Amino acid sequence: MFLRIRILLITLSFLILLGCMTQDDSGSMQPIDGYPFVTSMEEINGILKYRGLDTIEFRKGEIIADIGAGNGYIEAILSMFHDSLIIYIQDIDTSVCNHSVINEVVDFYKEVNGRPFTNKFIVVNGTDTDTNLPDSIFDKILMIWTYSYLKKPRVFIKDVRDNLKEDGLFYVINPTQDEDEYTKSLRQKYGWNASPLENQITDIIDCGFELIRISRNYDVDGYNQPYFMVFKKKTD
Repeated sequence: MFLRIRILLITLSFLILLGCMTQDDSGSMQPIDGYPFVTSMEEINGILKYRGLDTIEFRKGEIIADIGAGNGYIEAILSMFHDSLIIYIQDIDTSVCNHSVINEVVDFYKEVNGRPFTNKFIVVNGTDTDTNLPDSIFDKILMIWTYSYLKKPRVFIKDVRDNLKEDGLFYVINPTQDEDEYTKSLRQKYGWNASPLENQITDIIDCGFELIRISRNYDVDGYNQPYFMVFKKKTD
C-alpha cells in the first residue's frame, strides 16, 4: 500500500510540473505532451513494442547509448527488463537531459519495478555535429524519433560511426517523413533535415554503414507506424 501511494504522489508531482510548462513555437525537439510516467505494465510493454525495442537482445555487460534520449524514460523502462548494462543517455537539450531530471525518472521507474536497477546510467549532452560520446566503445547505439531533427546528418552520423565498436550495431527507429510543404517549412524555420526515409538510408550508408535489416510496425494506426532499421559498420 505504501509503495502504491508513493508512486501516485511521484506521478502527481510530474503531472503538476508538466501542467506548468507552456508550449510555444520555439522549435523544441521534446514531445508536446511531455514524456510518459506510467505504472501499468501493459502500457510499459506497449511503449517498448511500439518502437520495436522488445525485439533487441541486450546482453549483460554491453555498453549502450541512446542519442536524443530526452529525459531517459526509455532507458529507465528498459532497465526493468535488462540487467548489468552501461547506458549513456544523450541529448542536446540540457533542460531535460541532466542528472537531476534523469535521476527522478530512474527513481520513478525503480518504484514501479519494485526492485533496484543494476544498470549504470551516464548523462551526456551533445551538439548539432558531435555526440560527445567516447569512441569505439559501444555495442549498440539507438536513435529513436531523432534522425529528422539532425541539422547536419552526415557530419553527425560519421561521429556515431566512430563511437561504435567494429562489430557494434546502430538502430534508427522513426516514422516516415513525407516530403510536403510542412516538411519544407521545418527545414527553413529550424534547420532540421526532416529527410524522407530513402534519404536517411542513403545518408547513413554514405557515412560508412550498411543496412542489415529494415521492418515496420504495422500494428499501430496512421502516420506513426515506425520504421525499424539496423545498420552495421561497412567493412573495407
